[in-house]
Amino acid sequence: MKNKIKKIIKRNYWNSFISIILLSSILCPQNHAQWQKLNLPDSVKINSLAVIDSNIFTGTDGEGIFLSTDNGKNWESINDGLQSKIIHKIFIDGITIFAGTDSGAYISTDNGFNWNAINSGLSGLGVWSFAVSKGIFGDSTYLAGTWNGIYSSTDSGKNWKATGLSYTTMPVLSIIVKDNFIFAATLGGGVFKSQDNGFTWSDISIVDTNYFGITALVPVYSLASIDTNIIAAAGPGYYYFTSFAAGNFVHSFSSGKYMPILCFAMQYAKLFAGNSSGNIFLSNNSGTIWYSLSPSLKNQVIYSLALNDTYIFAGTGDGVWRLRYPETTTNINNPEKVPTGFALQQNYPNPFNPSTTIKYNLPSSRQGERSGVRFVTLKIYNLLGKEVAMLVNEQQAPGNYEVKFNGSNLASGVYIYRLQAGDFVFTKKLMLLK
Repeated sequence: MKNKIKKIIKRNYWNSFISIILLSSILCPQNHAQWQKLNLPDSVKINSLAVIDSNIFTGTDGEGIFLSTDNGKNWESINDGLQSKIIHKIFIDGITIFAGTDSGAYISTDNGFNWNAINSGLSGLGVWSFAVSKGIFGDSTYLAGTWNGIYSSTDSGKNWKATGLSYTTMPVLSIIVKDNFIFAATLGGGVFKSQDNGFTWSDISIVDTNYFGITALVPVYSLASIDTNIIAAAGPGYYYFTSFAAGNFVHSFSSGKYMPILCFAMQYAKLFAGNSSGNIFLSNNSGTIWYSLSPSLKNQVIYSLALNDTYIFAGTGDGVWRLRYPETTTNINNPEKVPTGFALQQNYPNPFNPSTTIKYNLPSSRQGERSGVRFVTLKIYNLLGKEVAMLVNEQQAPGNYEVKFNGSNLASGVYIYRLQAGDFVFTKKLMLLK
């Protein structure tokens, strides 16, 4: 029986050279999803993507804004009122859509078919980023990132006022509002934090020393917020993710030398990131551990990402591409692929340094159960019982799964991994040797 399970897992999850590790599980081999290039009127650079259900908004680098209402099958130009067709950012808040362009900020309340300029008080007109801070009484403060710093508005952009972060030497590429904090990133001018709604700012820039011993600011391309972490896509040649903790950024993840991460997108509790070589990474544990999504978009620079419940959309220098949202289970229609019982296998290799693979099996529903879908968690603990990693935290259907764990940020020693699926709980030990 064990040999049969091993053969099934091998046939399902391995091709001739690589294993596809995705969403903390393995994709079914019968579901080889491929990227599809969408039929925009022109193949242009896509600076920004925004999605509401099946409505896809694309901000291009010279052709304005296009809208698709059918998940990208058909497109129409929606540029009425725009004075510039270089679109840096599309930001959606409810029924209100903001567009940041080379000629300033614009607003639409009719799904983008008509745009009105909202530049009163803005200086340096070009707008690269937006964010909104919601007050406890339902009031909203909108933030616009320009070449000359950040401006705020309390009347949906009709009037803007300069914040304490002004006269930056580079455009503000990304703004994140987290609880009572505002984080802002500029391409070459550093990262800043405000605790008083933008009145004053403190410098929390990422500084690194290159191979020549020269210390300099690390350029930051995008920011994301997940759980208690602020994730920054940054790098001075060796590009990496960083997590905001205890007032400082700390090294977390590398996407490869000279291949910077340029954009983030959120889908539920999963964070996706796209880099300059067509690779997309994802994390479902607050940015602690990252997996590479397959297939990649080879030879494409990914400038923007967006997701709905059906597709992942990637904005590149050659238009928009889409990939059907990856399934996280095996093909349960084939009964020989569905395990007959729960199992948590010993990780392999063990001992390991720094990566190991954990496999587990979820059976079909038992008599009296309404469905075989269960909420599954797979966690790593140290010997003191402290959780050090969350590998799986989601609903999963019956099937065979495997997860790769990277312990590069942990000390050598024995750790415990614990699987819980419904009322099934099982634990095993693993050993990290460095």
